[in-house]
Amino acid sequence: MTTHPLFLSPEESRADLIQVDRALESMRDSGFDLTAAAGEPLDNSIEAGATVLRLVPVFSEDKKSIDELIFADNGTGIDPSILHHILSMGYSTRYGQRKGLGRFGVGLKLAALSLGERIDVYSKRANDPRIYHSYFDLEEIRDGRQEYTSTTIAQSWPTAAERLMRDRNGEAFTSGTVVIFGKIDRLQGRGRYRTSLPERIEDLRKFIARAYRKYIDTGRVFELDGKVITLHDPLFLMDNPRIINRYKPLDPRGVIVEEADLEVDGYKVHVTVTLVPEEFRPKEGAGGNKDFADRDIREFHISDENAGKVSILRNDREIYYDVVPRLLPGGRTDKVNRYIGIEVSFPAELDEYFQVRHVKRGAEPVSKLRQELRVWLDRPVRKARADIRAFWRQREAIQGTEQGAHALSMETVESAESRRSLPEGVAGRDTSPEKEQEVADQAVVDAKLDPQEPEHATKIQQIKEQIRTKKVTLLDSSWPGKEMMDIEHLNGRSVIKINQRHAFFRDVYAPLKKVADEGAEEITSEEVIDLARKAEIAIDLLLIAFARAEGMHPNTDQFDHLRSYWGMFTEEYVKERFKD
Repeated sequence: MTTHPLFLSPEESRADLIQVDRALESMRDSGFDLTAAAGEPLDNSIEAGATVLRLVPVFSEDKKSIDELIFADNGTGIDPSILHHILSMGYSTRYGQRKGLGRFGVGLKLAALSLGERIDVYSKRANDPRIYHSYFDLEEIRDGRQEYTSTTIAQSWPTAAERLMRDRNGEAFTSGTVVIFGKIDRLQGRGRYRTSLPERIEDLRKFIARAYRKYIDTGRVFELDGKVITLHDPLFLMDNPRIINRYKPLDPRGVIVEEADLEVDGYKVHVTVTLVPEEFRPKEGAGGNKDFADRDIREFHISDENAGKVSILRNDREIYYDVVPRLLPGGRTDKVNRYIGIEVSFPAELDEYFQVRHVKRGAEPVSKLRQELRVWLDRPVRKARADIRAFWRQREAIQGTEQGAHALSMETVESAESRRSLPEGVAGRDTSPEKEQEVADQAVVDAKLDPQEPEHATKIQQIKEQIRTKKVTLLDSSWPGKEMMDIEHLNGRSVIKINQRHAFFRDVYAPLKKVADEGAEEITSEEVIDLARKAEIAIDLLLIAFARAEGMHPNTDQFDHLRSYWGMFTEEYVKERFKD
């Protein structure tokens, strides 16, 4: 029986196993973005023992696109006898190995193709003065001008890379490698829905700082566009030069809540849960953006977008930083999660259990392992949340003692007003200095403070300073009558005196405040629920009473603006206060 199809000669019945140009073209959409693509040559540099790793984007003349990415390192270099092989799809000196960062032999090539149509590799070994070069170019392959990769001797490093192959003293590296992703056509900053190029470069910096933190911590130097990258540790356990320099002699550190090894198929998965340093979570409502001295700390990435994210490391290199569905107790909706660091570290031998993809971006535990992780994380995550809130309650109690019972609410107003540039009030714009002094003096009297008593001096000064500087000053007072409060408007500022004799404050507000200040240890859960129910009803009645009071006037149109402003200010203050 013939083995050839009918009417076809043996030559006509054969076909190439792969249409090279079309196959390479299709591989351009292999799932790499800029950060994942940049990770491939950086991984190779680490594997080559590099201690200096540099990355420089080369922009177009109009600065609207990136034409090249240049990677340079001082590693051992590539053996010239295999240099041409490393650009062959599937070739790897570490194919299938689990000890390093590579494994499949496709990463570097796919990374380059995902961004552009050309890749050049230059390399030099120690004790060999020659620089060797290999490349592939998709355009030349399509045109039939390149059928294979080869190794040639280069006259020198490429001009744009020559300075990168020297140390800080200008001495040339004895060995190293330059990789150039060229003919880039997928890094434009134009277009309505495209991320700007500065944002992409900043995302790349964040990625390197976090993904390679273990390597930076052990002395490797990563540079992006000439600037050294300092590590970012989501657990805040490692030395971060930016934090050290800003806060010394203080040493803000994460606090380990719990850590353990989970055994999987004879290998260990190390899990760690930490709390962000106290200095970076000073109070409820700080939102991860302000430290204890009200300084901006957004560069430390504690904001809401990081809440509930898990850092997963493979052989000490982060390959995933995002939410893992159905992993944390109660989900990721609790914004306190932003102050909790979770790290899962595993050896490459467990790749299948984490469903690692060849792009080294994305790792999600298989269902059985996820369940085991979920069970283990339940206790430390819940404890971390409780510890954070207990710390805030303690700070609030201290603040209330030092600055007055309503200090936190007044602080919330100041923060919301500065953040949103809310409109200034028009009432009391012509208040005289004498009237302002009179209001301040009366507030001291209402607080039962005696100017002649030395122990009252600090409190008196505090009240007067609040009235003079704060947008709103909230004070406790007491008098017979139906009024819930008394308000004085002083040149864009307001002084509010609460009538503690009023039933709303006496029977609803005071019991709630007592539980908030002292905790609920002494009352049962049923009593707490009853108190919450009472508060719910009281708020309903408060709103109803406002409507009834408004109805006592024949022309309610005059209150339209009042209702709008009341709602607007309430919404802004509540959002500011309960960001966490």
